[in-house]
Amino acid sequence: MPIIDYSLLTDNCSMKNKYLTDVLPELELITKKVQAEFKDLTAAQLNWKPTDTTWSIGQCLDHLIKTNHQYFPMLEAVSQGQKKKTIWERLPGLPSFWGRMLLKSTHPASTKQYKAPAIFKPVTNTIPATIVPEFAKHQQALSRLISNTDLVPHHKTIVSSPVSPIITYSLHDCINIIMLHEERHFMQAKRLLKAENFPGKAITV
Repeated sequence: MPIIDYSLLTDNCSMKNKYLTDVLPELELITKKVQAEFKDLTAAQLNWKPTDTTWSIGQCLDHLIKTNHQYFPMLEAVSQGQKKKTIWERLPGLPSFWGRMLLKSTHPASTKQYKAPAIFKPVTNTIPATIVPEFAKHQQALSRLISNTDLVPHHKTIVSSPVSPIITYSLHDCINIIMLHEERHFMQAKRLLKAENFPGKAITV
């Protein structure tokens, strides 16, 4: 399935949330980088990991799909004007606190390791070789949902984390967290290609 060029889309329309003209092309770029690096890997290569506690390339991609899917109902509710504020989302100061902390922790430059919540963890069994095209298809859906939320002011729209209703942040911070989280795990997966015992080389067609 072809990837939508959101850079062209945002160049030809006036988006209310201007930062999306950077975010949507960045999500597309991550998709292209995933395809360029991993599309020709075998199932064995996609599932290889140096230790039992390390994620494979396939698991990194599966983790991103699982994590982002948790945000889909919220994004749909926002785009349809059906999002209602929870009690926690009404508390002043809390969204900015959580937003700053999560933007820092998910940034690719951060070296601190965090344990993924259970709802975000990849499957423990073998990831199918179709994970790369599945990721590309998922990215299209994610970008479309994000684009559809442009009807509301993202800085003022407060949403909750799928992990806990106590964790709240602006929609602006939420979408940036999603983007940084994708880049962080793409870099993690790419490092496996350079691991000493990585099985063989990527197959070129």
